[in-house]
Amino acid sequence: MLFFFGFISLIFVGYLIWLIYAVFKFPVPFVYNIRSLWQRKSSTLTTASAISLVVSIFIVVLSLAQGISKAFITSGLPNQALVMRPSSRFELNSTITRDQARILKLSPLVSKDGNNAIASAEVIVIKLFNKADGAGSNITVRGIEPRGISMRPQVRLISGRWFQPGLSEVTIPAKIQLRYPELAVGRSFRMGGREWNIVGSFDAAGSSFDSEIWSDVDDVMQAFKRDDYSTVLVRLRAEKDLRVFAFEVENERRLQLEVVPERVYFKELTKAGDPIRIIGNLITVILTIGAIFSAMNTMYASVASRTREIGTLRALGYRRREILASFQWEAIVLCTLGGLGGSLLSLLADGIQTGTTSFDTFSDISFAFTITPALIGQGLFFSIGMGILGGLLPAWRASNIPLTEAMKA
Repeated sequence: MLFFFGFISLIFVGYLIWLIYAVFKFPVPFVYNIRSLWQRKSSTLTTASAISLVVSIFIVVLSLAQGISKAFITSGLPNQALVMRPSSRFELNSTITRDQARILKLSPLVSKDGNNAIASAEVIVIKLFNKADGAGSNITVRGIEPRGISMRPQVRLISGRWFQPGLSEVTIPAKIQLRYPELAVGRSFRMGGREWNIVGSFDAAGSSFDSEIWSDVDDVMQAFKRDDYSTVLVRLRAEKDLRVFAFEVENERRLQLEVVPERVYFKELTKAGDPIRIIGNLITVILTIGAIFSAMNTMYASVASRTREIGTLRALGYRRREILASFQWEAIVLCTLGGLGGSLLSLLADGIQTGTTSFDTFSDISFAFTITPALIGQGLFFSIGMGILGGLLPAWRASNIPLTEAMKA
């Protein structure tokens, strides 16, 4: 299958190179065809608008997938690891006893700040909140030790202050507050049989922590009557120590736990965006087929209305392949115009905050659409592909009209 797609790609690139060569070798038919787009303003605008819609959806779908991936891939550090119960897969399903957490922190492979291990025993719970539209959604509540904040250097406080242990306080991401008005700083909510005060908001630079409410680990465990932690986050002296640390933890009789590099763990969670990505790609494919037929219909109409002009070009000595190239370029330019329009249209989604539900953790994932130059470049390349596919058959038709038939039209 990989060989097949590679072969098709090679043909596509080779054909495109030949079209570029034809423009410089035979510029007159090319200029004639491009001018015809301006003369047929109505059909050009209609087709370009349809293509703009498809390209904008294509770019936004890519942006959505990229936003979800960024939320997880940027969440971990290379020399940090999560220690979990074996085969639990996710923090929500894991349990670690207090004794096990204490033993983990004593490991000589764990970095130290003075006499204290750089590690954070944490607990994960889920709480239902209402969005701005009234719909309910689960949000992850992470109870952490004070050290856990500094172990996430991408997280910074932007208003208020950090929660204090023993006071039933929480600090909430600004991205969550945009979508959940009831979680504004200064307000409170009920959770685990007690009132929790919202004392500050933070920004996690687009990582998955932008989707979590943070509080003190002991406060959360007391409220939910939990005796065990969910996981322990540890920072090792160096990334190379991960393998040795994992071996020791898995084979220590008192532990027998699983060690997952932090980046590996969060990369696994990118699969949360797969359902949305699949649906988005399916919609894009359907609209792409429609756009290709739209471009094809426009080009067929163009060929039918210019049969005499095609005959004139043939009479001037231009060969069939040169006529094919000129009409193929007309379709490419038409679709590229649509691609430029779609790229501009997609910029309207740039920076929009949204979210989805992870089918692994059953909680909300907040992320932002980010339209990058690379995505716009992919959109333009996508529009060129539509131009080649949509214009190939009409261009072939134009190049194969018999000269006698063309001159009689």
